[in-house]
Amino acid sequence: MSSSTQMGVKTLLDSVAGLLVTLNDANSIQDATGDSGLLRILPRDSLVGRPWLDLLRESDRGVANATLRAAQADTDRAHRVDVALLTGPDQEPIPVMCWVCGSKEDHTIQLACIDLRGETNLRQQLVNSQRTLEQDYWSNRRLEARYRRMLEMVAEGFLVVDDLSGRVLEANSVATSLLQIEEGSLVGRIFPVGLDSEGARALTELQREARSTAAVVQGQISINGGDALAAGITCLRQSNETRLLIRLAAISERPSDKGLGGDCFDVSPDGILITDQSGVVITANAAYLDMACIQDEQQATGRRADRWLGRSIVDLDVLLANIRPDRPLQLFSSVLRTELGTNLDIELAAVQTEHSGRPLILMFIRDVSRRIDAEENTEVHLPRSIEQITGRVGRVPLKQLVRESTDVIEALCIEAALKLTQDNRAAAAELLGLSRQSLYTKLRRFDIGDSEDNVS
Repeated sequence: MSSSTQMGVKTLLDSVAGLLVTLNDANSIQDATGDSGLLRILPRDSLVGRPWLDLLRESDRGVANATLRAAQADTDRAHRVDVALLTGPDQEPIPVMCWVCGSKEDHTIQLACIDLRGETNLRQQLVNSQRTLEQDYWSNRRLEARYRRMLEMVAEGFLVVDDLSGRVLEANSVATSLLQIEEGSLVGRIFPVGLDSEGARALTELQREARSTAAVVQGQISINGGDALAAGITCLRQSNETRLLIRLAAISERPSDKGLGGDCFDVSPDGILITDQSGVVITANAAYLDMACIQDEQQATGRRADRWLGRSIVDLDVLLANIRPDRPLQLFSSVLRTELGTNLDIELAAVQTEHSGRPLILMFIRDVSRRIDAEENTEVHLPRSIEQITGRVGRVPLKQLVRESTDVIEALCIEAALKLTQDNRAAAAELLGLSRQSLYTKLRRFDIGDSEDNVS
């Protein structure tokens, strides 16, 4: 090979490879050149004279040694090996692709090393993206499974209809049963289906109204058999898709106010709330709706009562846990959170009963905000016993109750000391381990005895 050809090959290798290494017959580095960052990380002076295998990661030395022996035995072709170069004790190894070629004439070995860090970073980004996609995929699968399970658990029929094509995208088994459609044949069909002509017209009108408002539109539709269904429709728009969410319920299955409460249900001055055993609202009278600032009874039914009752879900759980058929709950103090964001102090009584074989919870709710405000405005002294303090649980935060309890105990101890010493202030202070000045300060604070006395 002419010298000009050799120079051309060397120039080509310099432009392709990041590091060119020449090994002697002992596999030690005889020379190293390169224009990439590898030679800056591994300076030439630190490479010359070192065994090539000492620069490699321990797990790569076996395959690298085998490649060197193959290059020495077969000098007519280049051999590839991927290894990692060690740059320091605290540094990450640098992955490189090496092309190894042996020479018959001087028994040297030429290595052309290509830096693979850029490719490694791309591969890592690809792996991270794939992991993220996998996590999103399984998260969506779990969410879909929960969504489908919840659809089958509810006692009402639910349908998801594409507003553009009118086809049913999702439907639970209750909806199939209510519409008297064969099991599994509702999804994919154009809705309405299973309704008579009057019911179809009523549904079309409800759909038109639902598209123009964000609220749930309520109405009644009739099926082919002549039975009536209660329908609620809301329109959900996402990106360029519009879905109609339709809820169906048999009217005969819904408890009526008259059947549960008689004529006095709606005219009662106190709020009446009827729930099932888990606290889900079945119906409520007008007084309760006014107190909670709820515009329509439909906004309350189907939701758990702790949306409005109690400072947290704890109040309702405690209430339900203490109700038995033979043991009604009375004078339960709590808070009613209205839809306007205000809180009302309430007094609640509850009893468990049955209607058509179904266990129900009847709650009678009275607004006592004015009564409590009047008591708090006229109350000057602290509670005089622990019983009075425990009676304030649910109305006053725990931190204030603890502070009041400490003050009550302190006042009771001072009164006991004065009684033992026959109202001798100096002896009482000594008995309590207080200075006379501290005792008089506490007497004035708790309004015990003649607070006009002073230390003389």
